[in-house]
This record gives sequence, C-alpha cells and structure tokens, in this order.
Amino acid sequence: MKKLKQSKTLKSRFWHQALDDVVKNPYDYENQILFIKESKSLLNRIYKLYDSYQLKFYLDNKSLEKCVWMLQIDALDTLRDCLYLVEKKKHRLIGKMFRDVVETLDVAHLIKEKQDKYLVKWYDNEIIPHREYRKYLEKNGKIKEKEASKRFYKNLSGWTHHTYLTLKNSYSLGRDDMLVYDSHCPKILVLPQTISQYLWMLNILIKKFIDEMIYSGLFDISKLESFEKSKLFN
Repeated sequence: MKKLKQSKTLKSRFWHQALDDVVKNPYDYENQILFIKESKSLLNRIYKLYDSYQLKFYLDNKSLEKCVWMLQIDALDTLRDCLYLVEKKKHRLIGKMFRDVVETLDVAHLIKEKQDKYLVKWYDNEIIPHREYRKYLEKNGKIKEKEASKRFYKNLSGWTHHTYLTLKNSYSLGRDDMLVYDSHCPKILVLPQTISQYLWMLNILIKKFIDEMIYSGLFDISKLESFEKSKLFN
C-alpha cells in the first residue's frame, strides 16, 4: 500500500499534522469532519477483526491471547466512544478517557512481554499500575521510550486530575476576558481550538492502538497489511 501522502484512503491532514499546526488552524472544519469520518471507518474495520474472537474463549481460560484480546478490545471501544462524544462536543468526558486508553494498551504490552510475572496477577484481579510498564522499559534499556512514556502519561493525567490548563478548555471568554462555562450554551461556546486539540490527541491514540494491534500477534499478517503503520501513517 502507498504511503499516506499518496493514499487514496486517508485524506485528512490530521493524520500527519503537528499539534502546533492544528492549534494555529482551529477553523479547518472540513478537515476535522473528514478526520472523524475516516477514523470511524478505520476503527470499525479494526473492530471486525477483534469481533472474530467472539465465542472463542471459555470463561476459565487464562491464556495470554485472551488477556490481550480483552484489554485491547476494551481500548478500541473506548476510542470509538471518544469519536462519538467529540461529534457531540462532549470533550470533557473524552479527556478523562485518553489516559484509560494508554494504560490499557501499555498493560497489555507489558503482560505479553512479561507474562510469567504479570499474567497470573492479572487473572487474579490484581491491579498492574502503569509505572510497571515504565520500569519494564527502563530495565530493557529503553530509556528514551521510558521518558517519553512518562511525559505522555503525565500530560494525559492532567485531564484525570483536573489541572487548570485542562479545565480551562471548558471555558470561553466574555466581556473583559470574563470566563463563561461552555455548557452555558454548548452549541455556541465550545471553542474550535478545543475540539481540534482533542481530535489531534485521538489521532495519536489511534496510531498507538494500531501499533499495539500489530505487535499483539492476535491476527495473521495478511489481515493487517492495510493497517501497518509504516504504510498508512509515514
């Protein structure tokens, strides 16, 4: 398959825009609508792959395959919910879901890499905190990846812990720069730069999901050719 810049499938610029560019061009509504349409179509195609595992696992099955499938399909449905909510301009709910997607995908990755240490714990209902994933990266000499993961996770935590910067996205400015909560009149006051930033983050998370889907080994390579990141997004 041709690279994205030559692709006839994914045409939205969101797939390769930098955040600064998105922030500077928040009124690119046509591009936003196209990105949502393409993302929904892409995730629906991916869901059909995961749906092939329905009625495959018994309740008492404690395999790695079942664990990774359950975690990844949960993250996939969360991404699909995010797209539904962004169309409704319910961005505050979406922000709280971003970190959940990352945690779920990273824990699935960790368990696959270190199943002797973590798989039984997961089936025993033990919580595997995200710091365990970062420790795994560090122990395996992936220092840059560990620091990048830490920064990314910290930024996403802003939505979960209600920092000023993330809450400020829910306000417009009225007379004399006075704050107006956007739910006061949601159809009018939700700022375009707010929506564009949330869409940009969804773009990042969808790419991450595809990376993890390919890594998971749940599907034959032949079924993943059209989703391979190096061909779709580079």
